[in-house]
Amino acid sequence: MLWKNGAGFTLEIARSQGEGDFEWRISMADVTTSGPFSLFPNKQRIISVLDGQGMVLHVDDLPTKTLNQGDIFAFHGESQVQSELVDGAIRDLNLIYDPAKFHARFQWLNDAAEQAFISSADLIFIFNQGSETEVNVDDHSVQLAAQETLKIEKNAGVTSISFPKKQLKSCYVMELIQR
Repeated sequence: MLWKNGAGFTLEIARSQGEGDFEWRISMADVTTSGPFSLFPNKQRIISVLDGQGMVLHVDDLPTKTLNQGDIFAFHGESQVQSELVDGAIRDLNLIYDPAKFHARFQWLNDAAEQAFISSADLIFIFNQGSETEVNVDDHSVQLAAQETLKIEKNAGVTSISFPKKQLKSCYVMELIQR
């Protein structure tokens, strides 16, 4: 889909259902030129660089923020953001959500070790940036291909998630907790 500011395109991975404006959205964008970010009033944004040499962000009057691959940065959707590409195009991953309705957690798992955690989030998304990897969710095993996203909706209680194999993984875990 076309960016709100018309300067590029994004691939929408997932978004909340409903009429009008979304409550949350996960997307991936190829950024080929430096320039302004689209505005998302009353939303919170979290961004990470998936591929490329990174970018420098100028957000309102805050100190300049350099994002390299895997770095994660949060800012307000109504902030004036100007980006400068460090050395050519990048691909980024974005979570945009309504902070009046959700808390969010956004992390990058980039390790070869076995990993496990529990979550009480209402929605969990695992985006696999790397090669195929195995993810166990409670008692179910899922193979995630590169660039594939797993959506997990909480049934009751907590969800147990593990990456059982000792293999290099590069996965982003995004959790949304309803207020």
